[in-house]
Amino acid sequence: MRPAATLGRVGFLLLATLGGPHFSKTVSAQATQSDPAAVKAMRNVIGQSGGADAWKRIRSAEESFSVLGKDDKTPHVIRLLDDWSSNTTRYRRGLQGKTGHPMDHNGTSTFSLNTGASQVEVPEFDQARTLVPRFPAAAAEVMLRRTEYVLRISSTQICKSGDICVDVFRAHGSTLPSTPEQQWKISSTTGLPTTVRYQIETVGPHPGIVWREVYFLKYDSEDGLTIPVSIVVSLRGRREFWRFTSMKQNPGFDTSKFDREVAQ
Repeated sequence: MRPAATLGRVGFLLLATLGGPHFSKTVSAQATQSDPAAVKAMRNVIGQSGGADAWKRIRSAEESFSVLGKDDKTPHVIRLLDDWSSNTTRYRRGLQGKTGHPMDHNGTSTFSLNTGASQVEVPEFDQARTLVPRFPAAAAEVMLRRTEYVLRISSTQICKSGDICVDVFRAHGSTLPSTPEQQWKISSTTGLPTTVRYQIETVGPHPGIVWREVYFLKYDSEDGLTIPVSIVVSLRGRREFWRFTSMKQNPGFDTSKFDREVAQ
């Protein structure tokens, strides 16, 4: 039995940050083909982030970020472990210096969440939405190699002249959702995303589908990759400022080792 997370300040941060449920009505008889221009834009994101060969070699990462929320007087450090070596979603999250059990996301379709009043089983995110806030190139690589993702040039976003706006859908058989799960804005100058917003469904006293927005303020080179190092995350008007601290490539998914590092 996996440990349940407690929905509070920390629990909400972890749920809203990198996991959570999503439900969407589907519309039949829609084509499930991606737009060539949208595919090209995503391939360019990978190319400008270190290249396709580099990202194909990476299937897991461990990172730490300094995070400052709206009501925080001092930043806290969050550690993140991701594994995208299979088609299931596996990740681990923990606050540096905390000895409690991190939320367990080990490839199952749901995870346990304690809302305070009851424990609920929450449907897991797909792999791309788990990666996109910190590794947009890894998310793009996942979406390009997996057939359920459909990329379309957006007809609904306000897109600056010359930039490319891409909507991301996930097909269920021969149908597509009526709305995209992700919306990307990609700079025509750098080829890198400036903003990605994606749907999550919150739990607790006011459940519902909301858009979480990630603003990539600065990119930098790290071990041959170009990754976001200064990020603003916005959810329901609350903003958090994320600053990159460290990264390990391909550490695998050793959760016991990760938990020991988090507790230090």
